[in-house]
Order: sequence, then structure tokens, then C-alpha cells
Amino acid sequence: MYTIIDRNIRNLNIPLMNKIVLFFLKKYIYSPKREWLRFDSVFMVIGILISVATLTVALSIFEGYETVLKDTILGVNSHIYIFKSGEGNLLQHNVEEIETKLQKMEGVENTSALIISQAMAVNGSRIKGSIVRGIDWEQTELPSKYRKFVLEGTWKLDTGNSAVLGYKLAKELNLKLGDTFKLISPLNSKITPMGLKPKEESFTLVGLYKSGMYEYDSKFIFIDINRMAEFNSMENEFTMVEVKMKPEWIDRADYIAYAWEHEFDYKYQISSWIDFNSNLFALLKMEKWVIFIILSFLILIASFNVVSSVSTSIIEKRTELGILKAFGASDKILQKIFVGKTMILAFLSVTLGQVLGILLAKFLSWQKFLVLKGDVYFLDKINVQFGFMSWLIILCVSMLIVFAASLIPLKKISKLNITNIIRKA
Repeated sequence: MYTIIDRNIRNLNIPLMNKIVLFFLKKYIYSPKREWLRFDSVFMVIGILISVATLTVALSIFEGYETVLKDTILGVNSHIYIFKSGEGNLLQHNVEEIETKLQKMEGVENTSALIISQAMAVNGSRIKGSIVRGIDWEQTELPSKYRKFVLEGTWKLDTGNSAVLGYKLAKELNLKLGDTFKLISPLNSKITPMGLKPKEESFTLVGLYKSGMYEYDSKFIFIDINRMAEFNSMENEFTMVEVKMKPEWIDRADYIAYAWEHEFDYKYQISSWIDFNSNLFALLKMEKWVIFIILSFLILIASFNVVSSVSTSIIEKRTELGILKAFGASDKILQKIFVGKTMILAFLSVTLGQVLGILLAKFLSWQKFLVLKGDVYFLDKINVQFGFMSWLIILCVSMLIVFAASLIPLKKISKLNITNIIRKA
């Protein structure tokens, strides 16, 4: 009889073999004994859950930092900058030529000329170096998100001495809305009988600028472009022309800038936001994946529990395994059953670990106890983002490691002595 059963089972086709495996997996899940609640299984789940949660937290914080940093840089600055080649500033006719030609360029959303210079902001005994940007604030839409970042006061520079300051700069100078401060420009010094006298004028703080990036919030001052031209003695002169590209063209800004230099017969120096920030973002990507690889070793360590759990399960069920083998069940079917059990638990563990990781990362972004040093990390707030690709990569890598670990103890199945097992049973 056993010979007939043995021959029948060994001649099973693949779909039927899979049905047998599925039968035992369903029994594993719905069995009243709750085999998956054994101590070794719970210990395996906890190990995988903690390691995956740690990896998810790290990756989501890195992705959030990278995304917010990029959005902030693109919000504060434009996408392409056009300067005059060599020394000197752009003249009025240069700006008109550039803007006329750019209107015909594909992908351009808007443009604006501006004046930038350095000056000392002074309030009483407090002095701070700053970057003064003269902008055409009345323009319907600027290349930068200037209006969006003025969160207190007004963005309108409608009086000759109005100024908007980065909120950290205002704090360092102990300035509040409505207060008056001085701008001193050594670059525009006048010769007097007493020697060189720096240009000095008073301005009123009408708005506070908050981009979320320390370097900008602690240095930027915005004034009307005409007032800036007067302050810098730059009548009909401009530092550069800023260009904002349409969203689908932003990541190709470096290639566009290179092509435009040829279009303008190399009369102007044209740079993109990528030229100034490519090294920063390349470093961030490298750091993110280095951290990912290092933290993936936590999952590898947790997989040792998988080996232990599967080995324990094989030893505990050697009687059942012996009987199944006696009836002709192949080692392949039995191995599939154990791998299936392990992968079910692993999938649940990894998924729960990712959910826990996202919740922990969200908590870190909401809490106020741990904050970033803006002068070191550019941003002073922890930001979180977790995309589909990150979820998929963590899931695939984790499942692959667990799958590889589950195969190690399966050799014990083929070494089971059926005769001894049945005698002892």
C-alpha cells in the first residue's frame, strides 16, 4: 500500500504539489494551536520588525532632507542665472536683449533682472554681514518664491526705505516689525577730507522672510530694485538676470544653460542651480545609500533568528515530517512548506516594521526636543518623506535576506531518518 501511495505522490504534477503546500500553509495560519505564536517565531518577528523600522526611519529622514533641501533651494533661487562675461554688470540694453530672446525659448516660465551686493546690517551695537537683493517686487510672478516665504509683515516694498529681512537675521539684530536699522556698504565708500566714508542709509523692517534654510534666513535682505540701484550707484545696471523654468525642465537646467551660451554667442556667462549644488546632492545620495547598506546588516543579523526558528520548527515536527516522507512527500514539498511559513511571517514583520518606522520618523519631525543646527545642516527642522521606491527596495532586500536565511536549515529535512522517526512515534 505504501508503495502505491509513494508512487502516486512522487508522480504529482506541479499544480497539485502547490495545492498541498498551500493546504499546509493555511493550516499553519488558521490552526487553533497558533504555531506562529511560538517564542522563537515571535522573537524572529521582533528582530526583523526593529531592524526594518530602523532602516525605514533613516531612509525616510534622508529622503525628506534631500527633497526639502532641493525644494528650498529652488524656491529661494531661480533655475538659471545669466551674468555678463568678464568684469562689469549687465546694462539695460543687455537685459532687454536677454529677456526678448528668452521669450522665444522653450521651457522658460518667467525672468527678472536683479541687483545683489553685500552690506553690513547695523542696529545699535549689533552688526551682521548680509546679502542685499534688489528685486522687482511689483512683477506679477518672480523667478523665486519671495512672496511665499514672507510669513510675517508684508512682502510689499512700496516705500523707498522698506526692507524685508530673514527672520534669523532680524533676531540676531534684535529687530521687530516697524524697527529701523542701517545698511552700510564699504564697496560704495566716498572720498572725504577725513578719508573713505562708507555708504550708509536707514531702512525700515516691514516683513520677515522664512525659507527654512539657515543660510538664507540669516543673511538675506530684500529691498526695491530702484532703491537698490540708488544705494549701490548702479543706475541702469544689473547684477544678473534670473530665469525660472517650467517644472519638467528644471532637472535639465545644466544642459539648457550650456546650450544657451551658444545661442547668445558666448556674450554672457550662464549657470544653473545644478552647477552650484550638484556636489551637495551627489554627496547626499551617496550618504543615503551608504547608510542603507550599513543598516541592512541589522536585517542580516535579525535573520540569524530565522535560522534558529526554522531549525527549531524542523526538530519539533520531525515526527510529522517522517510520516509525510514515509507516504512519499518529497524533500522539495516539505522545504516549500517551511519556506512559505517563514516568508509569511517575514512579510508581515517587514510591513509592520515599515509602518512603525514611518510613524517614528513622523514623530521625530513633529517633536521639538531634537532640532538640527541650521548653520551645519542647512535646515533647522527634521523632514520626512517615504516614497514607493524606498518602500519597495526595503521590502525586496529584507525578504531576500530572510529567504536566503530560511534555506540554510532546510538541509536537515533530507537528513531525517524515516525508520527511526516512525519507530519512536
